[in-house]
Amino acid sequence: MNQYICNYRTIGDISTTDISFLPSVYNFYKNDIIMPKKSLDDMILLLSKDYGLTKVLYSELDRMTAESAISMINYNTHKNNPNIPTNDIWQLPQNLATSRFYTDFYERFVKIGDSPKIILIYIPDKDYFMSNSSFFETAIYVYRGINEDDFNKKGPQYKHYLNNMFLLSESLKMQY
Repeated sequence: MNQYICNYRTIGDISTTDISFLPSVYNFYKNDIIMPKKSLDDMILLLSKDYGLTKVLYSELDRMTAESAISMINYNTHKNNPNIPTNDIWQLPQNLATSRFYTDFYERFVKIGDSPKIILIYIPDKDYFMSNSSFFETAIYVYRGINEDDFNKKGPQYKHYLNNMFLLSESLKMQY
């Protein structure tokens, strides 16, 4: 994924309110669309290899990171659940490969010592990865890909995927 992000082309100025927005994004990125969608295990393996992503227990998280984990999990449940989360949680280490994500992350959150950390949570009923870093979450969404059926239907998943390709481009522009 790191190589994919490093080589990701940023799109020029296009109107996000124009009816041609999605067709313009598609035309620019048509050769960069990843199909089929990677499985949970494939994504975790790739992220572990590229970035050193490691699975952690909720009890191992610092207070600020733990609170963001609970917020993300509660956002995806039908009622507030103050219990300790049982979802799988992975933590992104701070290293050279992850520095672009942490730079963006600490521009948005107050850094106190070495906290908070970027985490990734898998939401099984939605088959979705959620992160407390919007930049990291967007990059994962794009890199994970889209199923061919969803792509061919040109429905909500297709539109969401193309929109995330655009958002990743915008995030990368802000890095430079």
